Parts: sequence; structure tokens; C-alpha cells
Amino acid sequence: MPSRWWKKEGILPIALGLAALGVASYFLLFAPELRTIASLREEIAAKDAEVAGAMRLRTQVAQSRAGEGARMEERLRTWERRVPPAPDTEHLLAEIGEMAVRHNLKAFGLTVAPAAGPAQGGAATDPAAAGTGAPAQGKDGAVEARFRLTFQSTYRDLAEFLDEIPRARRLLTIRSVSVREKADAMAAEIELSAWHRRGR
Repeated sequence: MPSRWWKKEGILPIALGLAALGVASYFLLFAPELRTIASLREEIAAKDAEVAGAMRLRTQVAQSRAGEGARMEERLRTWERRVPPAPDTEHLLAEIGEMAVRHNLKAFGLTVAPAAGPAQGGAATDPAAAGTGAPAQGKDGAVEARFRLTFQSTYRDLAEFLDEIPRARRLLTIRSVSVREKADAMAAEIELSAWHRRGR
């Protein structure tokens, strides 16, 4: 028969007591440390989430700045393309002539309008007060040259012609439009401004 001396001598209660004491000591000694470790883990997770959010925000800001820079570069390229460094009158008149043919403008004429004299601050003066002379010095480093267009057309052709002017290859702005009814056709007169960059 197996020996039962450990039951007779009371060793089992002692062993159980020691085990219980060990467990109690473990919780008494290490439970605060475990709570501290858990708290530190929570703080680290919160910091990691904060850093990740900051990095995402930084990436978004960088992408936004890159997008704004690309848009500014595109606007600058468009400006340089539509506002040449020289008057380039030959190509300008050819483009306006093509537009006139495309929109069936009859009895088409194009002359140089009197240029505006420079006002204070470098801005162009009102055309009514302008005299003949050099092209007006506009803002943002651009020089203005004015042209007067005369022709006969229908209202529809006139409207389509005016609608195409802002989309021309050169930067053109409409300064005035006048229309007179005639017996056989409508006579129109338009004053345009063309722009080129100021020489350095």
C-alpha cells in the first residue's frame, strides 16, 4: 500500500498554506507593478495614436502644399503662354483675323486704338482720357496695347465672337462694345486690349 505518512504528519495543510502564502505574496508584490505596466502600455498606445494622427496631418498638409504649388506653377505657365515677352503683333492680328473668318464677320477692319497714358501707380487711365502714344503700362508687369475692330454681322455671330475672345491663345480683354443698326446689316465696333510682358 502507498505510504500515507504525509497525511498523518499534517504536511498537506502546511503545503497548502505555503502555496496560498506564495500566491498572496505574488499578488501583493507584483499586482501594483502589473497595474503600472498596464497603465504604461495604455499611455504608450495613446502616444502612438497621437503621433500617428500628427504624421497623417503632416502628410495631408504636405500634399496640400504640393497641390497648391502645382496649381501656382500651372497658372504661371498659363500666364507666360498667354502673355508673351514681346508684342508679337503679327501673330496676334492673324489670330484675330482667324476668329473673324470663323464667325462670318463682314467688312472686317482692325486698327490700333489710341493708347492710354500712364496714371499714378502705373495703372492705365480711362480710354476716354487717353491720347496717342506708347502702349499703356498695366499692372503685374504687363503692357497693354489697344485695338479697334469694326465689322458687320448678325447678333448671333457677334455673340459667338465675343464669347471666344476670352479663350483666345493671347490674353485679350474687351474694353468696349458698340452696336448700330443699319438698313442691311448690324454694324459693331469693339475695342480690345492685348497684353505682353514688360521688358526687363
